[in-house]
This record gives sequence, C-alpha cells and structure tokens, in this order.
Amino acid sequence: MVVVVQAQRGARGQKSWSGRRSSEYRPGKGWGVPQSRRRAAEKKKKTPPTTTTTTTSPAPSSAPPECAACVIPHPMKAAKGGEDSHFIGPRGSRLTVGVADGVSGWAADGVDPALYARELSKHGKDASWLWGDPFEVMDYAHSRSESLGSSTFTVATIEGLSLRYSNVGDSGVKVFRRGSVVEESEVQEHYFNCPKQLANPKKVKECDTPDVADGSDFRLQSGDVVVLATDGVFDNMFPKDIGRIVSKKSRTAEELAQRIAAKASENANNPKYLSPFAKEAWALESKEAPVASGLNNFFSAIGVAKEENPYAGGKLDDITVVVVKIPLL
Repeated sequence: MVVVVQAQRGARGQKSWSGRRSSEYRPGKGWGVPQSRRRAAEKKKKTPPTTTTTTTSPAPSSAPPECAACVIPHPMKAAKGGEDSHFIGPRGSRLTVGVADGVSGWAADGVDPALYARELSKHGKDASWLWGDPFEVMDYAHSRSESLGSSTFTVATIEGLSLRYSNVGDSGVKVFRRGSVVEESEVQEHYFNCPKQLANPKKVKECDTPDVADGSDFRLQSGDVVVLATDGVFDNMFPKDIGRIVSKKSRTAEELAQRIAAKASENANNPKYLSPFAKEAWALESKEAPVASGLNNFFSAIGVAKEENPYAGGKLDDITVVVVKIPLL
C-alpha cells in the first residue's frame, strides 16, 4: 500500500518518555503490568502488495512525505495474509501509521492470532482521524479491540518535522539519517522471545496495557527516513543493512519498503545467515530458563540443532514494514 500526503512543518519536538513476540505465550500464564510511565510523562509534557494512492491538498511551505507499506507473510501463513497488520492514516497535514504483530502462540488454542492484530490496526486508523497523539490512538484501538488474542503494537504520528511514537513489544520504529539510526523505540519484552503485548483485559486476565508503552517526541530533519516494522524485519536485518537501503535518496518510499521486506525475507529463508535473532539467542542461552526455552523453540522451529551450528538460520516470520520519507527541502 502506498499513501502520499501533504504535511506542514511542526514545532520542535522534545524527548518526553520511554519501555519481543512470544510463540510460547499461553492464556492464563500472564504477567504483572508495570507501573505506568506514560502518565508520568504526560505530566511532564513473496507476495506483491496491493498498491493504492491517496493525496491531500498541497501544504503551502513543504513538500509531502511519501509513505508506503510492504507485507510478505510467513510461507505457511500466506493463504490468510499472515498474522501481522498495519495501517496508514492521513489526516490533513498529519500522517499516522502503525504496525501490529499477532502472537502466534494463540493458534495452539484454536484462536486465529491475526484477528486481534487486525482489530488494533482497524481501530488505530479510525482513531487517527480524531487524535494526533499516538498514545491516544493506541488507547482507543486497545479499548475497541475485542477479539481473543494478543499483539504487539507500534503507532507513530508525523506532522511536518515532528515525530511522536508509542510502542508496546518488539515491533518498533527507527529513524534513519544518512543511513544511520538517530532515534529508535526500545524493545519491550518480559523475557527473550516473549514481548510485551496488548490484549483484551476482559478475555485475558493478566496482560499488558498501553500504559507500559515506550514513546518519544523527536525532531526530524529533511531527508530522514522513518521505518516502522514488525520483528520479522528487525529479527532478520541489522540496522546497518536497513540503513544501506534507505540511504539511496533516489528511491521512492514504495521501493524502499519493498527492498527492505525482500531482504528480510531473503535472510529469513537463508539457513546459513547469522540473524540478529540467532545472535541474541546464543548470547543469552546460558542465562535464565525462559531464555533457554525461547532459544530451544527457535532452533527447533528452523530444524537446526544448536549443538551443530548455534548461529544457523534466519527467522521465518511474517514481515511488515512501513516507510515514511521526509522530503528534501
């Protein structure tokens, strides 16, 4: 999907606040919800995508940012479009985008992990017409999503050169400037391969809420590239590899999104690739039991015995990426 919108320059943003997906999440196990950081902060302040284009009236003093999304589902989930979701919501000079990653462990209980993630994105897009605050968008989407399941969720709003984002889990947002990361959300997880995740509190007794979200205000510059993605991208691509792709200024947002998704998919399907996920897994293996459990599940899933090759293989997963190019002025 490609969406082009016009935007005006916003006021300078300031840093205001800051917190992976579990294939082993099981209903009833749950976890405690950390104290809200958001309220304290507020007190302080390879399947081709369907392509569509939307345009708004030109802004008087700035060129419009380009925005595009690309999705490549897990090979075994391609028939239903995978279990990730995303949205792109233009509203006047403001652009709101989001990605969600349904927790696959629910499938063992006969629950489609995609349903809750899709609800979050649907209601997130609806909320983008009402609020310019990503926390409010996340709150609204969470309160309206009723399906059984759980999901990571990342929301970002861009207006002119002002970026705000909110993130729960191991999906996330990174800002690239001349190929290097200058801002990024924190990975939120309870333990290795078990991200913080939103769920309907009426159906999942102990779950995370938007109050635990990591977020920030950030001042963008002309030529910056904002990348939102699920862990299918970040577990299979190092930031420097994404940076090499987005540093090509001649490429459109659509080309960037497609190249990032294609490279993540290539790495995920490479049994000899040392992925960020595999590297982290091996580094953490000797520590806590949950960490070792997550590692064993990963190597079991890719069919590689860690005794033979602990670094073998990318991580097969749904891949979703949204790219926003801030125009050169």
